[in-house]
Amino acid sequence: MLVEYPKPKWTDRFLLLDMFEGLKTTLRELFKPKVTIRYPEERLEPANRFRGMFKFSFDRCIACKLCAAACPIDIIYIDVHDEQREVDGKMKKLKVLDRYDIDVKRCMFCSLCEEACPTKPKSIWLTTKTYELATYDRNDLYFNMQELEYWDDRPRYAGLPESEPAAQVDAGRKQIPS
Repeated sequence: MLVEYPKPKWTDRFLLLDMFEGLKTTLRELFKPKVTIRYPEERLEPANRFRGMFKFSFDRCIACKLCAAACPIDIIYIDVHDEQREVDGKMKKLKVLDRYDIDVKRCMFCSLCEEACPTKPKSIWLTTKTYELATYDRNDLYFNMQELEYWDDRPRYAGLPESEPAAQVDAGRKQIPS
C-alpha cells in the first residue's frame, strides 16, 4: 500500500510564527521588574506552608513516642523512663523524657511527626522559616533536645574575610607575590 503525503507548502518551510511566539515571551519578561536579590545579605521570606527546621517544646511533650513511630525513615530517637510522683496527694506514674534527638541530615521534612503529635498545641513543628542548614560537618546536623528547643536560626552570613587578596593565575602558573 502506497501512502501519499500532501505536498508541503512554501509557508510550512518559511514560517516564522514559532520564532515570534518565543520572542513574545522574551519581550514580555524584558520589561517586568527583576526579582533578583543579593542572597547572603538579603533573604526572601518563605511561604506560610514552608516546612523548615524543627522546633521542639519540652514542656508540651508527653513522651508518647508517636512522632518517632510516624517517621518513615526512623530519624527521631526518644528515651523515656517512668517515675513515681505525688500529684494532688496521690502517687502517679509519669513518663519523663530523657532524650529527644533528630538526625536532620536524613530528614525529608515530610511533616508526619508533626501530624502524629497528639498535644494541642504541638510539641514538635516544622513551620520555622529556616531553610539554611548547610554545614561542613555532618555531625552538625544531629540535634538534641536542647538545641531543638532553643532553635532560632543559623548564624547570619558575615561576608568573606578580607585578610589577603586571592592569588592570581596567569596562563596556568600561579603568581607568587614577592
